[in-house]
Amino acid sequence: MNRVSDIDLRLLRVFVVVVESEGFAAAESVLNVSTSTISLHIGNLESRLGIRLCERGRRGFSLTERGKVVFEETKRLLKTIDDFSGIVASTKSLLAGRLVVGMVDALTAHADFPLAEAIREFNKVKNEVEFDLIVGTRQSLERDVLSGQIHAALGPFKRDSDALNVTPLFYEPHDLYCGEGHPLFGATINDVKNVDFTQYATIQRPYHRGFSVEHFDAVREGGAVNSMEGMLTMLLSGGYLGFLPRHFAKPWEQQGKLYAVDRVSMTYVSEHAVITKKGARESIALNPFVAALKKVATLRRREDG
Repeated sequence: MNRVSDIDLRLLRVFVVVVESEGFAAAESVLNVSTSTISLHIGNLESRLGIRLCERGRRGFSLTERGKVVFEETKRLLKTIDDFSGIVASTKSLLAGRLVVGMVDALTAHADFPLAEAIREFNKVKNEVEFDLIVGTRQSLERDVLSGQIHAALGPFKRDSDALNVTPLFYEPHDLYCGEGHPLFGATINDVKNVDFTQYATIQRPYHRGFSVEHFDAVREGGAVNSMEGMLTMLLSGGYLGFLPRHFAKPWEQQGKLYAVDRVSMTYVSEHAVITKKGARESIALNPFVAALKKVATLRRREDG
């Protein structure tokens, strides 16, 4: 492939969907074409590139090493094209292009989570912006913002960063929970005052291995999760302790399926922020979107205060 043509771009977009869907079959519903057609497209792309991008067969779908490189570079290329479309549209005084925004999971039920209202505020101005919303871990979202694969991300990001603009938005209280059937379910503050927590298995977060140790002198690891949904599932089994956002746990707590252990001393608050990359060539829609986030967050803080 000497030059990238329109056909190449269409095939590359199919390739990205297949990889993100983790296979041809799963990509059918997204692309609205048959598996055989998808296979033909990927075969054509491999022929045009002169390399094998992926393995497919009885062992399942997987990228080759070269395929991984092409996938990452394709995402950068398509983002650049989308940003260019937005810049061209801006010359006609119209916001356009694609805006890729990431967020950590289990935030939607938080009363101060500003994203939905900020999008509503953003859309009050006539635009042709396409939003892509991605849910990921804090680490993966930060990495994707730094690499330029996404424009902005919302989550518990730290303020001190030489490479990122970090704008605080809202706070999220977390409590230590256990599920129905756990020995500490229903225990009072006095009951747990001198408890040796090492006798109880605690679910860890791989992206923050020292987290539980910060709240206990020592812990007995009982497993690991990389999402709040995963943590909730493990706690509902009744065999573990773990931290959850208070707003996320509330419905199950009200049903008597979760219990907050010592809400006085086992509570912490995380600060959530929106991050963007410093010095990046921004999507034309990014600044108005971040401004809408800040506006909504500020109004909600005033209402709470």
